[in-house]
Amino acid sequence: LSAGFESPSAFRAAFAKLMGRAPGEFAENALLRASWIDTPIGAMVTICDATQVHLLEFPERKGLAREVQQLFQYSKGQLGFGRFALTDRVQAQLTEFFEGRRPKFDLPLALHGTDFSKTVWRALQDIPAGQTRSYAQLAQSIARPTAMRAVARANGANQIAIVLPCHRVIGADGTLTGYAGGLWRKQKLIELERAYAAASSSLNARLASS
Repeated sequence: LSAGFESPSAFRAAFAKLMGRAPGEFAENALLRASWIDTPIGAMVTICDATQVHLLEFPERKGLAREVQQLFQYSKGQLGFGRFALTDRVQAQLTEFFEGRRPKFDLPLALHGTDFSKTVWRALQDIPAGQTRSYAQLAQSIARPTAMRAVARANGANQIAIVLPCHRVIGADGTLTGYAGGLWRKQKLIELERAYAAASSSLNARLASS
């Protein structure tokens, strides 16, 4: 509600204000379509085409306007409002995640970034739910142990939140570091995923004793 997404028309108005364009200026039946998804930790903006997810962000993200503008240019203005079947699939998997039934997402993603950034984002997907990594550990996992700052920048540039779990990267001393959706959301996500870690440990214990 605070983001102005209490209805489809309110979302259109809020999104258009973010983009600096009137709602009527967005393409009808567009290649890329923006919608919102409600989650237990707040509404999220998603932009999909018929086959891939291009963006999934919390509206508070400071870089959201820039990311949306880049997608507007990428699609040559073919950005509008609405949902594809893929949008519903994103929503369903997020629901399963928050209900403790999906530790890993299975969604086709359009990754807009450098080859290095894409390598970092794929490495994020290899961090199991319920576990965390430091920037140094993430850099080591991609065989770039001295590239911690570049890894941190790539982590911060991720525009598909939760699905690409940048929230699982923390400081070397165990403290929470910056998160575009807010540190309170990062804490909530880490707490939620502890249940996945506990379930995995229980399963491994049962397998070891069988």
